[in-house]
Amino acid sequence: MAVEIENLGQKPYEPLLIQMRELHEAVQRGADGRIWLVEHDPVYTAGRATPPEELTEGIVPIERGGKITYHGPGQLTVYPIVPLPKRDLRDWLKRIEAFGVRIGNGFGLAAEPSVDGTGVFANGRKFASIGVHVKRWVNMHGIGINVSVDSAPWQRVRPCGLSPDIMTDLSTAVGRPIAMQEAIDVATAAVSVLLDANDPL
Repeated sequence: MAVEIENLGQKPYEPLLIQMRELHEAVQRGADGRIWLVEHDPVYTAGRATPPEELTEGIVPIERGGKITYHGPGQLTVYPIVPLPKRDLRDWLKRIEAFGVRIGNGFGLAAEPSVDGTGVFANGRKFASIGVHVKRWVNMHGIGINVSVDSAPWQRVRPCGLSPDIMTDLSTAVGRPIAMQEAIDVATAAVSVLLDANDPL
């Protein structure tokens, strides 16, 4: 599957959400899929599993699975708006997990997926969060990879229903500052697992 990878730079969340929904509908109608790489301005989003009492002012409810998470500078969010390589939701979640694991491995980490399909961990702490929405076997939303982030915003919520103290970033896990372009390069090299049904998980 030939898919264009676009680095969108830093963007506010809600205008890009509108564009993502439009592209998602277009891909369902046969348009080419794309993989977007983006850093967001600070924002909290809430997936379908978020308890109503946690939907406070300023949190953006969206159609992905999962609960509340944070996006902001220093986080690489990857949106594969593509047809699934197999019509198998479990396989798709495993592919997104494997994508996150390969990024961690690319920085020398012994990364591993969470037990519930919501993220990727290294050294017992979570550096990537997953939340997707699939309609007509086309994906939207994706995975947020903490590259070098301020930990303070996590303290205001229970990210994915977990303690905020479980969150980390690649720079902390690796023990050196990691530039966003480094993470983009490693992520770009790992996208085959999202596109090729024969790529081993």
